[in-house]
Amino acid sequence: MKIYKGRVPMMANEIADQLIAQKAVEVAKEELDEFRLDIAAVLNSYADTDRRIHEEAQDLIARRNLDFSALGRLKREVAKKYNFTLGDDAIDWITEQLIEMLFHTSHVEEVWADNNEIRRISRPILLKHTSIDDELDAEVRKKIKNLSEGSLAWDVKYQQVLEEVKRRKGL
Repeated sequence: MKIYKGRVPMMANEIADQLIAQKAVEVAKEELDEFRLDIAAVLNSYADTDRRIHEEAQDLIARRNLDFSALGRLKREVAKKYNFTLGDDAIDWITEQLIEMLFHTSHVEEVWADNNEIRRISRPILLKHTSIDDELDAEVRKKIKNLSEGSLAWDVKYQQVLEEVKRRKGL
């Protein structure tokens, strides 16, 4: 699961709007923009930490002279160091951070919903905006289907095509 920085404002607005519409939280009109920025800060924090973990794992691969296939395992090791969750469990981690933020921000007047209700509201929005990874992966694989998966050429071409597709889609 990946959060693209370009989608953060859209995700934050949608989560804020749904939390307010479903009366999970009460936010004064003059605080709405700041409330949205608080949600965006949680999402950006996840994206930044995820990027930092990815970079550290890549550095470990280079230092240990390992094959690129070790990236996933090394990312999980580094993530543990940060008490961070990757993959499918990341949605739960993000919703926990959102809940913490709701109870500590000065931009929310009152939180009316319990934690499970907040999860129920925010989870589908997060899933909708992060499922783009699967779509990107399918599109990239379709474009490089002539290469043998797992080979160095496949890994290099996959990254090149992925960056091209992301750029084209504004991610």
